[in-house]
Amino acid sequence: MKKANYLFILAVIMISTSCATLFTGTRQNVSIDSNPQGADIIIDGQNLGVTPAKIKVDRELDALLYGGKEIQFELEGYKKLGYELDTRLNSVAIINFFNPLFWGIDIATGAVTKYDNYYNFQLRPLEFNNTQSITESNMEKYEKLVQLKKLLEDGVITQEEFDKEKAKILEEE
Repeated sequence: MKKANYLFILAVIMISTSCATLFTGTRQNVSIDSNPQGADIIIDGQNLGVTPAKIKVDRELDALLYGGKEIQFELEGYKKLGYELDTRLNSVAIINFFNPLFWGIDIATGAVTKYDNYYNFQLRPLEFNNTQSITESNMEKYEKLVQLKKLLEDGVITQEEFDKEKAKILEEE
């Protein structure tokens, strides 16, 4: 009889605990936005939509262990950089306190992880391309030459000094 009571109590404890896999699932809806908007959202090599979007993200133990899940954005004129979806422990998993089997299930399915519900990423523009850099460099040289010519016209420097400084400016890269 005592054995039956212990088994009954053990069964009640096992039934009254459950796992995050059952309560919250192995995927989570997350809203992703970017500045500027219109960027392709890429997770695990798959294009999941265009910002702003609400997408389903797989929960994974690795994301919890390594501090986040990598996400990338592709938008013309912007760098292709890796960003992170922050990950933390899914508090629902704590219900497993008395049941190591359910902890194992949650760990195996990744349900022990949880993402924030909303992310907004600032995309970084590409650097100036070569023609823009050349144009900017030429503008700087032009401005220096204008200043130098004014000094010559005002009699502050001689023609020889002007020619020497002009040669230096034109040699700059």
